[in-house]
Amino acid sequence: MDKRVAAGLADEEGPWRLLAWLEQVQPAFESKNGLFPSYGFRLLLDEIKDKDLRSVTLDLISKSIEAEYAHAVRAIETMIERTGEALATQIAEREDTLDAFFQGLGDREDAPKPQKLIEEINGLVHLAIRPGNDLLKTLADDPEDAKDDIQEMIASQLTVISATRVIGAIQNRIGEQIQWQNPLPSNWDDLSDSLLYTARDAFEKKRERLNAQIARDIDILLQHENVSTDSGKLRLLITLAQGTRTAFDQKTHKQVKQVFTRFAYAFHAAQLLDGREADEIGDDVMNHLEAAEEALRETWGQSEFTRLSQNATKLADFGPAARIAFGEARLNDAVSSLSTEEAAQLSSALGKYVLNEVHRQLLLGAFSELWVEYLTKVEGLRVSIGLEAYAQRDPLVQYKNSASEMFQQLLEDVRGLVIGRAFAARPRRVEITPIETAETATAPSETSVQIGDSADGKKKRRRR
Repeated sequence: MDKRVAAGLADEEGPWRLLAWLEQVQPAFESKNGLFPSYGFRLLLDEIKDKDLRSVTLDLISKSIEAEYAHAVRAIETMIERTGEALATQIAEREDTLDAFFQGLGDREDAPKPQKLIEEINGLVHLAIRPGNDLLKTLADDPEDAKDDIQEMIASQLTVISATRVIGAIQNRIGEQIQWQNPLPSNWDDLSDSLLYTARDAFEKKRERLNAQIARDIDILLQHENVSTDSGKLRLLITLAQGTRTAFDQKTHKQVKQVFTRFAYAFHAAQLLDGREADEIGDDVMNHLEAAEEALRETWGQSEFTRLSQNATKLADFGPAARIAFGEARLNDAVSSLSTEEAAQLSSALGKYVLNEVHRQLLLGAFSELWVEYLTKVEGLRVSIGLEAYAQRDPLVQYKNSASEMFQQLLEDVRGLVIGRAFAARPRRVEITPIETAETATAPSETSVQIGDSADGKKKRRRR
């Protein structure tokens, strides 16, 4: 976690990627006491605590939209700049190719027709230029006089291709069609300025529309949502960030409602980390994740206790959790004899048991996924390590060093995979086998544990 936090704070774009990763690791989830926030939402909830909810929420959302759009504009600026650099390189390469082609015309024994020359040029520059009759006539009479015009056509076509790609990328990022200047400038410097100006204007108009929509939506939601608790405030923030639209389902050929994200909080939440040290943030994140794990444990424990209580008559019917909570002596006690405190104690033990099963299966699943890849790499290393002798290095020493590094990387990858799925895994059902006591029949010899959808959406079973 310390490495993740340090890398996130060192990112030149800010720590929003760190918060986005934490959102994937531990998203908001329904807990025993209501909706439990992710770390990013915890930062936002701290901002609106003990303040006028409507005004402070609108201000927070406005800042979130502004921060997101500012990030998008910077990304577009970078994209335009890199596209311009790539375009200049492509034009220069085509010019060199064209120069070499025209220099070789004088050495050719044949005298191809102008249309044939254009076909050869198109094959060399990987474009499809279509010169007019005047240019074809010039090419036939004096090819050198036609070279500059052909180069200009090639540069123009490359510019159009680059501009089309940039326009498509901008519209995808903004999420709507944009009215562009018509006609667009042919010079790339003027064209890039026009594209950037239009993108900024589109973002500004979208920001104004979105703020107006949210101002209307929040009044409606405040009439129906209980926002007296953090859970209610979190539900309000999540709801306002989402919208619905009508779409056409290609499979059913019916109109359906689609939920989409109207804006993201991550960029503004990242700004709330400004001025804080990496150690402080790392400790804060770990404390939050520990609290999330405790909330998840309590929720699972309560759910299992409610389910098992419907048919349980003795504490032994709660399986190993009863032994953990009360020991062997009380396994034959009736469930009805439990006090409120003891019921909570048993619920906590059930939560620990379920969480332990989830973590165990996640660990086994991670090793199963990564172990074959690791063995393949080790086999490849064994085959190729003999080449180290050509560099005057002992192959055995190099093999040991490389294999050790690969094993450490395997452990790191396993940890990352388990952490990434720890809060995403949800138990569908955990079959608890009652503990065999002196007054019970012989218990089944196997315990079947079924953990629900993990991060990859696959059901996993373990027999023991």
